[in-house]
Amino acid sequence: MKKFSILFLTLLSISMFGQVGVGTEDPTASLDIDPKGIEVEKSEDRYIRLEGLEKKADYLRKIILNQKGDVATMDYDANSFNLKTIKYAKSKQTIHTEKSANVMDVSKKQVSLDVDLVITLSPNTENIIFLEYDMPIYIYNNKEDNRVKVGYLGVTLTKVEDSNVIVELDQGSRKVTNYENRSAVNGDNFFGVSVASKAVDQLSNTGTVEKKVKYKLFAYVEKSYFESFDKEVYFGNADGEIEPLGVGIFNAVHYEKVISPTK
Repeated sequence: MKKFSILFLTLLSISMFGQVGVGTEDPTASLDIDPKGIEVEKSEDRYIRLEGLEKKADYLRKIILNQKGDVATMDYDANSFNLKTIKYAKSKQTIHTEKSANVMDVSKKQVSLDVDLVITLSPNTENIIFLEYDMPIYIYNNKEDNRVKVGYLGVTLTKVEDSNVIVELDQGSRKVTNYENRSAVNGDNFFGVSVASKAVDQLSNTGTVEKKVKYKLFAYVEKSYFESFDKEVYFGNADGEIEPLGVGIFNAVHYEKVISPTK
């Protein structure tokens, strides 16, 4: 048996250009091992075992691939956060509201901008999510008695977890003050702005099953002197109505780090 082990290891350690057979005189592969053809005293000794396969290789870099097929490498460290995925959404339709809107105020309308991102948290992980959006907002004829009807326009960034409770991410919510309107060629008063913001959210999943977290954008509209006066405000520019403002986008970059399970 000792002689066979030495022969087997010798065969594995050299580069072979022909076909080698162990236990067979008619090999059909580069290395053809037929345990039935190996003569041993005990049948259980006929099996060949390779040691060390459970050891993990030490990788310094890992390959990442985006949706366009571009390939890059990044540092790999089991004790550091590593890129997991990139999420992206854009306005599928132009959302409008004629009323005041504030998702965090139960007395106001809740107007979703329909650009949601769902992030999956793997078990036993620490997660950092970088969020960023750019949302066009515009309004026509926003004056009455020389005063603006809508004073504030903006976007509220929220998070929805398993409990379905909506939580605002303050650092990502933005609003602008509408002081004046620009007169268009056709005489209409027009106000348009692209509201952009960023936020960072850090979450842990110490459980044994995946968790889903949804990030949602909501419209924010605050009336001025004419709270009861209906006035259409538009979000998203999905159909390209206002070309210079572009289309609403929302993206997330998700990093994760594996942590030890809690006992």
